[in-house]
Amino acid sequence: MGPLKLVRNIGKVLRGGGTGRDVFLGVFLGFAVGMTPGFNLTLILFVLLLLFLNTNGPLAMLALVLGKALCLALAPVTFQIGYFLMHTLGLVGVVRSAADTPVAALLDLHVYCLLGALPVIIVVGGLLAAALVAVVGKARRAVAAVSGSDGAAGRVAQSGVVRLVARIAFGKDKRSAATGRSPLIRTGRVVVALVVVGVLAGAQYVYLDRLVAGELERGIGLANGAEVNVARAALSLGAGELALDGLQVTDPAKATHNSFQAEKIVAKVSVRDLLAKRLVVDLIECRAMRTDVQRAGPGEVYRPKEKSTSEALDVGDLLGKLGGKAAEYAKQIERFNDLLKKLKEHLESEDPAKDPAEEPDKEELQRRAKAEGYLRLSAKDYLVERPTWVIREAKVTRIEITPELPPFTLRATDISSHPSLHDKKMTLEALPDKEALDKFLKDQAGGLLKGVLGGKKDDKDGKSPGGLLDGLLKRK
Repeated sequence: MGPLKLVRNIGKVLRGGGTGRDVFLGVFLGFAVGMTPGFNLTLILFVLLLLFLNTNGPLAMLALVLGKALCLALAPVTFQIGYFLMHTLGLVGVVRSAADTPVAALLDLHVYCLLGALPVIIVVGGLLAAALVAVVGKARRAVAAVSGSDGAAGRVAQSGVVRLVARIAFGKDKRSAATGRSPLIRTGRVVVALVVVGVLAGAQYVYLDRLVAGELERGIGLANGAEVNVARAALSLGAGELALDGLQVTDPAKATHNSFQAEKIVAKVSVRDLLAKRLVVDLIECRAMRTDVQRAGPGEVYRPKEKSTSEALDVGDLLGKLGGKAAEYAKQIERFNDLLKKLKEHLESEDPAKDPAEEPDKEELQRRAKAEGYLRLSAKDYLVERPTWVIREAKVTRIEITPELPPFTLRATDISSHPSLHDKKMTLEALPDKEALDKFLKDQAGGLLKGVLGGKKDDKDGKSPGGLLDGLLKRK
């Protein structure tokens, strides 16, 4: 909106463009839309009210711009208000109930800045709207007084030239209409709102896959501490299926490499849980996963991590006797199992619900806010009665650590964000890929090594005297 357009719209307001109620609703709802952080159901409701109700559009736009500026500038303040309302005033139960209920969870009341913005919207938005109603009313009365006076100013205002210029610049004089009643809901506005909702829904559908990919890149990236890339995402709400192609996760300790990348990931998800902003995956299958792969270009690091100084596991003299690539293959799987064990311990130790009586530390939240942004900071992980995400079963095939060794498979069950709230025990295990291992063994020179590794059957009793590697890899 240019300066001339702005002046014209303000002139229309002064010439009676809308009643005091229209002015109040336009300013209040425009301010509310601007003050609401993020894209959520709360924002959608404010926008629909702004479109449905008979509001003053020009003043609503000005209030929206002001609200958005304050939303960004007052983010640390609204965070403090949200924290106070939730943890000090005792609204935890209300927020927890909303965060755990389908559709209501989409309101994002668990976001500190959104919850803290609501009283600001009510108080500041209400006062601002009331003040503008008073200012517009006073200005209209002043204009009416000048126009109706018998003095020189009145004669000028009533002259044909001035009235024509005012009509061209500001539109028809609507002061008489403004003193009467106008409908609260205008039919034309409802039609416009429905068209806007339809366009937004269509755009959401068209760009849904890109939006999903962007959210996954942002969410996993914040958790990982470094850039995450998704080449393509496809979400089918009807089938409850999410497919990802070309997932790359940057290693925070070595930005030139990916800590892991996957060719394709397919997940069966619960749509009902998505409406509660929970991710429940019944089955996830991952193909062609590789670790420590060099990237085309260095990834962005959000939170640097120190390089691991842990030594490789010593699996005993048995591996020394096996020797060669077979020993290295067993070491890699053993090392990967050790990493999975550490991951399991990390998920259990970092469970936000392991001590439900303890509220989140404000200083820790503020440190997170500097990394993630105040407007995104949420208390959902501390409030929910069920895990915010669960993977009931996962199977990752063709995990490749080095091209010289055969890939292996990872199987996992019941991984969750809140292990203490999940009713089943988490399992994580790396196993040899049988087909790849068979091919690997066939390529090795000599049948003795194959007998030792694969468990060659004895001609007399059919039992296996070997199978040492099998026994090692199946060891808990």
